[in-house]
Amino acid sequence: MSEEWISGGPAALAGAQGQPVDEVPGLRVGVCRYEVFTSDRARVVLAGDFPPPSEQGRLLLNAAVQHRWADLTRMRGSYWVFAQHGATAFVCGDVSGFRSIFYAESGPHTVWSTSARQLAGHHSANPDLAMMAARLVAGPEHWPGHTVYQGVSAVPGGFGLLLDDGRRELVDVSGIVPSQSLAGGADAFGQALRRAVHWRMDTAGGPVGADVSGGLDSSSLAILAAEKGPIRAVTYSDAHTSREDLDFARRVAGHIHTPLEVGEGNTAHLPFGWSPTQPATDQPAAASMTMAQHHLYLRPANGLPLHFTGNGGDVVLDSCSAAWIGMVQDGERRAARREVTGWARARNRAPSDLWRAVTRAAATGHAGALTDAAAALEEGRFEARRPGVWAWCHLGVSATWLTPEGRNRVAELLRQATQSSMPVRADLAEQNMSLRLVGADARDTAPLAKAWGIRPVHPFLDNEVVRTAFAIRPAERHGVTTFKPLLAASLPHLPRWLTSRRSKGSFTRQLTAGMRHHEQELAQLIRASALVSSGLLDPEPALTALSRITGTHAGSLYDLQRLAMSCQWLASHGHRALPRLESAC
Repeated sequence: MSEEWISGGPAALAGAQGQPVDEVPGLRVGVCRYEVFTSDRARVVLAGDFPPPSEQGRLLLNAAVQHRWADLTRMRGSYWVFAQHGATAFVCGDVSGFRSIFYAESGPHTVWSTSARQLAGHHSANPDLAMMAARLVAGPEHWPGHTVYQGVSAVPGGFGLLLDDGRRELVDVSGIVPSQSLAGGADAFGQALRRAVHWRMDTAGGPVGADVSGGLDSSSLAILAAEKGPIRAVTYSDAHTSREDLDFARRVAGHIHTPLEVGEGNTAHLPFGWSPTQPATDQPAAASMTMAQHHLYLRPANGLPLHFTGNGGDVVLDSCSAAWIGMVQDGERRAARREVTGWARARNRAPSDLWRAVTRAAATGHAGALTDAAAALEEGRFEARRPGVWAWCHLGVSATWLTPEGRNRVAELLRQATQSSMPVRADLAEQNMSLRLVGADARDTAPLAKAWGIRPVHPFLDNEVVRTAFAIRPAERHGVTTFKPLLAASLPHLPRWLTSRRSKGSFTRQLTAGMRHHEQELAQLIRASALVSSGLLDPEPALTALSRITGTHAGSLYDLQRLAMSCQWLASHGHRALPRLESAC
């Protein structure tokens, strides 16, 4: 976080017991909330967004002494935790990766920070262009332990970093066991989500901001927040956004008797406009391409104590077609086929094609899919059309934009990723991947939010909320005939007209319009990119795809969006020297 970062190294283990946190060597916290607990045997520091811990200090200190690291992550809210017991130190973020930890080697020691950019500055680390190309082509989810900086590693969401007398270990603290039915787990989830919203309202001390886009995620949080106090509801609209979403947003605002502040945008607010002077992000962030839009619609919420967003709702409230693959892997083949057939017929699709894709994914597995993708890259054979169901690895249209050298480098990274500890079950792997993607996006957007004048909070990403959702089997959360069935089951007091909504607004028209409007600037950005000058990316096929983007021909839109944000980040990186960590680290 730009103003909420902690950093540490060997000096962090030498701090005297009982010092205020800002004076502890190797530990720095900005304006976020923090609490320090000390005893004659241990020290625990919490930093982030959490309710007053009251009598929790003794329990946390006992957990540190007994090395029960996962217990340090059981409090409500969203926070980092640093624990010290003798020569042993443990630092951890959250399950989603929103509160991330990064680390690097510094001589014989390990240094860590909540900012990858801070560590990169400390080590004068350059961007890892091959990794950026791989993330562009295959998605970042296959390399959860990597960043876009050379020599800077990430602690994946759900893990903590244990440092013990020169030894370094990643410790799994996720504590997620998907064993419950929807009916059995819905109430616990509903209570967790309600608590996540209500305690924030209790501590805000006044009106708060809230995105109210009309979708289920932001709408449900706004309704829960309004139960405890006043909110300022905001949303964005222009000629290219969903009118149905806006209608639902207005209906939600009416339901909670709150005016809806609508930022009415025009061509000046379309996506893909950016300025070299806008805040730099740790890693590429999609919101960096929509600064004007956010500045406009968030203006009424500027300066409020906090701002609710629905980030993470898509992941925790619902599963996806990976649930069918997991069912096949778990021996529930007949039940999986029934669901595939029902889903396909309801959408006028061919069940046989989808079923073949499901059984193929179940048989291939993660390592097999990455090996196949690497071979396809090296041989220059691509299937850009997305399969009808979730896939372990899909090479996007951007694979055709790589040079031969780029294809070889990405293929090598894909083969290396086959050694990652990915869950064997597709449904469990998918929910981990998706959660970390959302957490990373929220994390990397934080410096931009400061420029927008808000302090965003994301209740769906709280550990307690994630854990209670993921305790329910993915197949139970997967909406086949209903959309996000967990929401209605867990919060039955929400209006039926909201929880029964089966449509979702699309941003395709708006993104397409923005890409067309900024085509010349985007073309220049791509041509000048370090991905091109390094010989990894051939700009011509990408520029051809860009010139062909229209409202009816948007097949490359997703890949072009990811390319644009990567090139923008590299350009921004080139305009600024990376900050350096203080010597204490």
